[in-house]
Amino acid sequence: MAIPKTIDVCREHLFTDKSELIRLAIPEIIIDRLLRIRDVYNKWLATPSYKDGDIVALLIQTYDVSRSTAYADVKIIKTLLGDMNRSTRDYHRWQFNEQIREAMELARNKGDLKSLVQALDKYAKYNKLDQEDVREIPWDEIIPQPFTPTSDPTVIGIKPIPNIQERIAEKKRQYWNEDMEDVEAEEIDLGEGLEMELKEKEKDYARTQEKL
Repeated sequence: MAIPKTIDVCREHLFTDKSELIRLAIPEIIIDRLLRIRDVYNKWLATPSYKDGDIVALLIQTYDVSRSTAYADVKIIKTLLGDMNRSTRDYHRWQFNEQIREAMELARNKGDLKSLVQALDKYAKYNKLDQEDVREIPWDEIIPQPFTPTSDPTVIGIKPIPNIQERIAEKKRQYWNEDMEDVEAEEIDLGEGLEMELKEKEKDYARTQEKL
């Protein structure tokens, strides 16, 4: 059986009880490391001002690990933390669920059926168990639509103009000669009346296009 990666185990079982980790047959060396990472994860959440060096020193002093192991742990912890705000919400969500489980256990032990049902209702609503799971979009499996350049206008539904290249060449011969020169564009004062008329025609044209 292949040994699971520490980061994968941490992502799935960061707050799982040790006895459950043992029952799942997770190797002892990974369990020990997960418990160490969990402890430092919580401390970093409680004190976001800690720097990488602070966490490395904490790991070395508290758990007597090598500096290279401490840096490897920091890398895993930072991956788990991700965005600090989101990770903090995840931690509080876990705390809430733990408290609800404790309330359910207490109500069960007391035989308090009403409190037990209320706790179960809170747990179900908070974790949205009445809703379907949101399916993740497999972005890595999406294949972009291939496009092939073409000069054929019929592919987009435009009727081709017969002998278009010859007509283009004819217009070039008709309007282009070596005596032509570039000039600066000049603004023409159309007058207020004509300008408003042109704007109205532009609006009419836009409305016509919208109906097509």
